[in-house]
Amino acid sequence: MKFNKIILIGLAALLAGSMFLGCDKGPKDPKDMDPVTLSCWSFTDELERPIAYFQEKYPNITIELTIVPTEDYPTKLKPVLKSGEGAPDIFTGEAAFIKQFLDAGFYDNLEQAPYNVDASPLAAYTVDLGRDTASGAISALSWQVTPGGYFYRRSIAKDVFGTDDPAEIGEKVNTMAKFIETGKMLKAKGYFLVPGTGDLQNLVMAQRAKPWIVDGKLNLEGVMVDYFDTAKTLYDEGLEGQIGQWSPAWFDSMKMDSKVFGHLLPTWGLHYVMKPNAPDSSGDWAVCQPPANFYWGGTWIGVYKGSEKKEAAWAFVKMMCLDPEFGEWWAKETGDVISNMPVVEKIKGTFSDEYLGGQNHYEYFAEAAKNIDGSLFSSEDANINPMFFNQVQLYVNGEKSKDQAIADFKAEVSSAYPDLIVE
Repeated sequence: MKFNKIILIGLAALLAGSMFLGCDKGPKDPKDMDPVTLSCWSFTDELERPIAYFQEKYPNITIELTIVPTEDYPTKLKPVLKSGEGAPDIFTGEAAFIKQFLDAGFYDNLEQAPYNVDASPLAAYTVDLGRDTASGAISALSWQVTPGGYFYRRSIAKDVFGTDDPAEIGEKVNTMAKFIETGKMLKAKGYFLVPGTGDLQNLVMAQRAKPWIVDGKLNLEGVMVDYFDTAKTLYDEGLEGQIGQWSPAWFDSMKMDSKVFGHLLPTWGLHYVMKPNAPDSSGDWAVCQPPANFYWGGTWIGVYKGSEKKEAAWAFVKMMCLDPEFGEWWAKETGDVISNMPVVEKIKGTFSDEYLGGQNHYEYFAEAAKNIDGSLFSSEDANINPMFFNQVQLYVNGEKSKDQAIADFKAEVSSAYPDLIVE
């Protein structure tokens, strides 16, 4: 018995030693990796600063960034990823097409070796959107959250409501019924609730219970049907400015002399849309709860399935999304609301934005990110959404009846997806 006990202890020691020596120790520390050059593709220059941060920390890993304009990005990247010829080791995907990349199997499964990702610190909806639909595996991560808010003009709020307090204004717009009633009050004093009905698209999509396609059938929920009437009311009663999204007039509607009260925008709308296009209205803005929780956009990043440099590639992806030190630095440098929620909780009380009259937008968006449902998003959205909202606009403009617009929408979806049941 004593002899057997000694043998067992010896075997245990050998097993522990073998594990320590490398059988199951996971990815190397990036500092210990051999010099390597990685290729990275993205659709904006946003990664330039993180790459510089990473390479200063790990000079043995060089990252070459290729930037392709957003409108060309999917069409240029997909053939490269399919063939593998010249494919990047790391590449990003925008919310509009990330599911297409995931479902095509272009990203590697981050739940397997050598990654073994623990995504628990990240906002749940960003993790859900980074999953391959078929397997459910986490294959891409996002370093940011993009919940939406209703950005409104403080001076107009005081003129119409006698207060510019975000809590009080939020109470006036936090349901669709209140939103429309508030629009009528604004109209009475010569203001518009929103620039145009197009600005409500992400808000409406977020109110669904399920995505467009469920069990092989088109899912046209009541909330989407109701939107035909909501949009028509906004248009017919002059509560919106009939301004097309992303048009020059839309950007002008954020300026100080505009009669537009508010804009439905996500986190990045503050820094990349409002501030650069309407510097003259700085300090006259605040953000509050919109009629429903919604998100708009966002960027995911992952490792190409065919990469031969996966450990080095993962080192960068991991830093971008899961490194608390980098996350805190990035948030304070850019104001971007990051997806690493423990870091957000740590720093959210330290923000104040002059453009928002000193309001701490970070606290609002940190809470809003917790209430987003990532399961509503699907790879078909990029095709079906324009079909739906085009028919809404044709009805709003008086070019066809509501019934005809709905019938034409269903016909268009059926034509695009012949195997789909459309009732």
